[in-house]
Amino acid sequence: MKKLLILLCFLSMNAFADSSAVEQILYNGVVNETQLNLSTEKTKTEYRTERVPSICYRTEYRYRCTHRPPMCRTVCTGRGICRNVCSGGGQQCRNVPTQVSYRCMRTVTRSYQVHDYFVETNVKLQFDNSDVAETVHEQFSVSVTGDRVSLSVNSSKNYFLVLENELRSEQMGTGTKYVDMTYKVRLVAASAAKSVFANGIQNVSLRNGVLNFKLGAGFDLRKFTQQIKIFQNRRLRSDILILDKYLSQSDMNIQTNANESILSIDLNNLGVKVPAKVRVVMETKFLIDTKKVINKNEISTSANANWVFR
Repeated sequence: MKKLLILLCFLSMNAFADSSAVEQILYNGVVNETQLNLSTEKTKTEYRTERVPSICYRTEYRYRCTHRPPMCRTVCTGRGICRNVCSGGGQQCRNVPTQVSYRCMRTVTRSYQVHDYFVETNVKLQFDNSDVAETVHEQFSVSVTGDRVSLSVNSSKNYFLVLENELRSEQMGTGTKYVDMTYKVRLVAASAAKSVFANGIQNVSLRNGVLNFKLGAGFDLRKFTQQIKIFQNRRLRSDILILDKYLSQSDMNIQTNANESILSIDLNNLGVKVPAKVRVVMETKFLIDTKKVINKNEISTSANANWVFR
């Protein structure tokens, strides 16, 4: 019964929270613009003062008695005769302060969610599929809570879905806010990134100042960046940075086939005198602004390696 009362109280407190609406769109690449209309309710917080039953406490003095043992000590005379001498002790009584509970009424301030205005949201999705070369199957979801609008996607992982622009305008009418949202989404093929980052950076080796490693098939500096950092490795102290560079086509040799990309970097040509103990840090990135990618957590956009050679 107690759990039921708690649940009813929770529901009553949240009965007037901002309402939500969700609409989904399955984009197949045929129509490059679509619109949705969602209706929600915006609430506001108000505070009320109420008198509620409670438990209060007051201090009362009660007469209490306690028994204390006497204090004893050993007293010796000049002739070496000793005896115990005791004093005090017995029953001692006094008034003791005691907290006593009693039923009372107290004043509390409680918050309530009440209706503020209705919200009519018109959402326009515009798609740029100029990079599309195969079947599209992307499920977008538009959520509105009160007057807050968000866009998410359950992607096929075949494309990076880049939010190129997000425009919002709103107008307040009598008891209703009208919100217009426009999302401009560009589809970028993810096949190259998926291929190159399929197994990360592999087979890293360093011989005579020449660094070799492998990526998946399709590595191309027109679509990727390759950063390299060279450190002098010191076991008990911080490493010393020798080189930090984004490599160009002339800085490395790239051989690619249907299964892999083999990269070779001659550090001597980069002006690096390779120390006896060296740390090599590499990062390969797909050329895309990940801050704008809606489904960036579903497809890898980079690979990293950190190797120490002695």
